[in-house]
Amino acid sequence: MNVYDASVIIPTYNRLNELELTLNSLLAQKCKYKFEVIVADDGSKENTKSIVDKYVGQLNIRYCYQEDLGFRAGAARNMGIRLSNGDICIFIDNGIILHSRALESHIDVHKMKTAPCVVIGYVYAFLVDEERIAELLEIITNNTPDDAINIMHDNGFHDTRETYYQELGYDLSKWPAPFTICWSCNISVKKEMLIEVGMFDEFFVGWGHEDQELGISLYRSNVEFILSQEASSIHFPHEKQDLSINSIKNYKFHEIQNILKRGEYIRTKHPIREVEVYVENWDPFNVNKILLKERHD
Repeated sequence: MNVYDASVIIPTYNRLNELELTLNSLLAQKCKYKFEVIVADDGSKENTKSIVDKYVGQLNIRYCYQEDLGFRAGAARNMGIRLSNGDICIFIDNGIILHSRALESHIDVHKMKTAPCVVIGYVYAFLVDEERIAELLEIITNNTPDDAINIMHDNGFHDTRETYYQELGYDLSKWPAPFTICWSCNISVKKEMLIEVGMFDEFFVGWGHEDQELGISLYRSNVEFILSQEASSIHFPHEKQDLSINSIKNYKFHEIQNILKRGEYIRTKHPIREVEVYVENWDPFNVNKILLKERHD
């Protein structure tokens, strides 16, 4: 019997100021359910535990650490899953600032559904043009998360996936490859389902793909993907890699080789048509458009 309705798992590596923003947004949750918070440290050089200790007594919070052997966010999340005492695992990234009803919205969907599902939260300002970052920071600094989200909605700081939703629909059950937007910055899955599919594959070292690969495993287990716009959040701006096909063309040789290696690994592990198209394109919109066209031809 799990002690909590949900476990919030936050992988982190340095960036202590952003971790505090995330934890402060968890303190402000208006949630009728019981939840715990697990900060999974991927070998930070900074004293991450000192930040976590500040929240002991305010949150049901724990800290765990793994040695720095490279960027191993998937392994850090697995560490959190193993320690968790919640029925549902909610994954958010360091620097994600949650709406005050975000956790409740995640849990509500799982409570409503009888079959296993993946809940994908909405992430405002996930990708922002450099010239708008100062404007974004001013909105975040001068408002509560809830008010900031309302302002961002009105001023076009949408989730970068919003264009996909408008073109392909907000009902992810109609997408042929919903796993392409299984980005672990704000998602939730029942713990028992995560264990059943083997959790995050620790083959992946470096930024990206471990969350989509988990999505593929869940997709192949007939888990439903659901978008919850109510489980909304803000992505605090920081440098991140772009794995779209247009960006990959500008990568250095070793970066391209690493992506090709990952693609071959995913293709071999998951020999289905949807994955074949995915590793040939990487771009979620193109993958789903190609597969939808094949369905109709």
